[in-house]
Amino acid sequence: MELGLGLSEILVVPLYIVAILAIILTITYRIEIGIFFLVPFLSHQNILNYVNHLPLGKDINDILFLAILVKWVIDRFRSNEKFLVSTPLNLPIFLFLIWTFIGIWWGDLYFENTIQLSLANPRVIYWKNLIRIPFLYLIIVNNIKNPDHKKFIVILIILSVLMVNRGFYNIARWRDFSHYDQDQRIGGLDQGLGGNELAVYLAMYVVVIVSLFLHSRGFILKSFLSIPIILSYYSILFLFSRSGYLAAVVGCSVIGLLKNKFVLLGILILIISWETLLPVAVQERIEMTKNEEGYDGTIQQRFGMWKFGKEIVSNNPLLGAGVNAAHFINITPEGFNGQVWHSFHNAYLQQAVETGLVGLAIYLWIFALMLISGWRLFRLATEWFDKAIGLGLIACVATCLAGNIAGGYWNYLSVVGHMYVLAGLVMNSLLTLEKNKTALQSKKNKTFTI
Repeated sequence: MELGLGLSEILVVPLYIVAILAIILTITYRIEIGIFFLVPFLSHQNILNYVNHLPLGKDINDILFLAILVKWVIDRFRSNEKFLVSTPLNLPIFLFLIWTFIGIWWGDLYFENTIQLSLANPRVIYWKNLIRIPFLYLIIVNNIKNPDHKKFIVILIILSVLMVNRGFYNIARWRDFSHYDQDQRIGGLDQGLGGNELAVYLAMYVVVIVSLFLHSRGFILKSFLSIPIILSYYSILFLFSRSGYLAAVVGCSVIGLLKNKFVLLGILILIISWETLLPVAVQERIEMTKNEEGYDGTIQQRFGMWKFGKEIVSNNPLLGAGVNAAHFINITPEGFNGQVWHSFHNAYLQQAVETGLVGLAIYLWIFALMLISGWRLFRLATEWFDKAIGLGLIACVATCLAGNIAGGYWNYLSVVGHMYVLAGLVMNSLLTLEKNKTALQSKKNKTFTI
């Protein structure tokens, strides 16, 4: 069970029992219980897969999400509070839900299939899983308000990152990384993700930890945070993902520009002296990108995929080819006869192919609002933790945007789930700041009147 202790079979039943208890307690007691159980498993769906053979085991995730939503409704009914707090992201998220739902219908029509709005349609299943990602934001921003709960959720995210690093180490320790070899690349780690996805995932969340490290003052906390930072950058290096390298550089550059110029200086030194500072195997991987004969095979393949995708978008710019279209398209770049892909290896293009330019614009709108909310909290907050997660969200989103240039990962719950959770925490802290500011101003006005 990814613990490396040989206890996989023994822990399956206890995990199943704990999951069932979490669901029951979420509905009958506190919604936070379900959220706390859910967050660490966002990037470790493989662990929950161990209970798939038990009754309702394969539906544990869906049942847990449903339990959280039910408890959310119950709590609002009892308290007479609004079901949804007003936030800038609400509108684009609901437009996203509606537009992607339309994409199910359009996708069936595009491929000349009968429209089928049932779980027998793989498009519907994909959409059901897709909408859980923005729902994470809505769940967090509306239900996690206790500052201690916010900190606990961030701790759970850090522990998830550590688990990914441990999974990488368990495999990497047996590999020879003295020189680059395609066969030496590590991916999957049973999370259902390849090396590129894992590298981007680590690059996205290690910058959040770096932000916490730079803002914190306690020696013990800094010592703890330094562990996932060191391990994550080690893992990114030897995952040999050029998308991961780009994402890591962008994320650190944001931290350097906005918080600590020494980080930016370190990035500049690395860019100038990478042929001296980086391990030989990593240098060889980077040098493969372009040589005297041109770009390497994987880069040329991507150019072919992108050309293929652009033709689809140009023919259907508004709606594209429908939700999850890439799964049904045999992507065959020119010059690579016999090779077929079901991904365009560029999230921007793939989003335009699957939901049209309108769908892509909605996605970028959501990301832009995340950046703005992070910036506002970073500038306005007085507590170090709030400042840290504000800057962390800015760097995380920027890293995500960079990492998806040569890959399509922003629709993966296991990759971006924690980013939406973090966005919910940031927005909630912003709402609290604004509420306190309004209350203080009102108090001053009353005092002045008296």
